[in-house]
Amino acid sequence: MPKTTILIADDQPLIRDGLAAILSMEGQYNVVAKTGDGLATITQVQLHRPQLVLMDIHMPKLNGLEATKQIKTEFPETKVLILSTFEDEEYILEAIRHGASGFLVKGVETEKILSTVQDCIDGRMNYPVSIQLRLAQALYSSEQHEQRSSKESITPSPNQQHDERLRGLSIQERSIVRKLEQGKSNQTIASELFLTTGTVKNYLSIIYKKLNVSSRSEAVAYLHEQDH
Repeated sequence: MPKTTILIADDQPLIRDGLAAILSMEGQYNVVAKTGDGLATITQVQLHRPQLVLMDIHMPKLNGLEATKQIKTEFPETKVLILSTFEDEEYILEAIRHGASGFLVKGVETEKILSTVQDCIDGRMNYPVSIQLRLAQALYSSEQHEQRSSKESITPSPNQQHDERLRGLSIQERSIVRKLEQGKSNQTIASELFLTTGTVKNYLSIIYKKLNVSSRSEAVAYLHEQDH
């Protein structure tokens, strides 16, 4: 089985080398590069195309959040695990918006590092307990907003009001449909709705069936047709 390729980005050599040593002891990981600033990180990601990037927030030249945003835009399948010395809720929320798949506080035990890395690789979003309530509240607020605005944004025309296919969509499905109409990628939709990319793909499959279309392009064409 091929090893999972990992890039470690941190401006502290001790952190970089320590993480590399921990991961290298595990047979399934291959650390392909180590970088100390955001710009070098982007360059090395372009060169090595790692499956996972361990990304420090505070780095010179380009901070980790902005580097994450650029990497996820260019390489949406590359997973990013954010590193920090403290559990800062605003950083975590911003990391999610930029497409990060998890958040790891530096200094935790080796077992926690390895389990968090594997969770990220396996597609399980991993955030500290302290942030989970706030994420749930943010998602609830988003759903409430979508519910209040659904009549205006999803049924602006008589055709839509009477289209049973559109009316059959759930609140979350309508949220995704609106972003689909805006041309947003699966990764962007996932970040904005606090979902994983895999979850968005599952929702899209359900939406396609409800709209009686077979592809993204057909869905967008159908939605635009309903708007006019």
